[in-house]
Amino acid sequence: MRFITICAGALFLAPLAGRAQTKPVPKKPATTTTKPAAATPAPAPVAAEPAADGAMPAPTPIALAPVTPAADPNALKIKTDLNPITHKLTVRCDAVGPTRIEINDKEGRPVLTKNTMAGTTPVVLNVAPLPAGPYVVRCTAGEKTGMRRVTLGK
Repeated sequence: MRFITICAGALFLAPLAGRAQTKPVPKKPATTTTKPAAATPAPAPVAAEPAADGAMPAPTPIALAPVTPAADPNALKIKTDLNPITHKLTVRCDAVGPTRIEINDKEGRPVLTKNTMAGTTPVVLNVAPLPAGPYVVRCTAGEKTGMRRVTLGK
């Protein structure tokens, strides 16, 4: 049971501690034996009450899933630099051998592709004909791949 108090325009709900029910009332046993009794539902969890000194008990920690997945050993590291004046995108990756560099649009379709013999040398791509928006730069060298998101603007 609760009563309502209005004080200086604020609305307060206060429980009546003397009349509050703290234990569920036990159910009476069923008098008929023709039907089996249904399983009783589990009692609802009770909110933590403050201690006598007014301190709240410590909250129980909730286990969370890890935010970042473990690093992939086959992932390439990619660095991109965009020059908005000349509309040139410089791509660097840590691949040792022949490398394929793709720029994919937001649907995942390749819109610009470049093959290089050495992935460690910087590759300069002309992105002037591409419309502004988000793109994904993907580098592939054998079994290793890496991706980097870039936003092209005009």
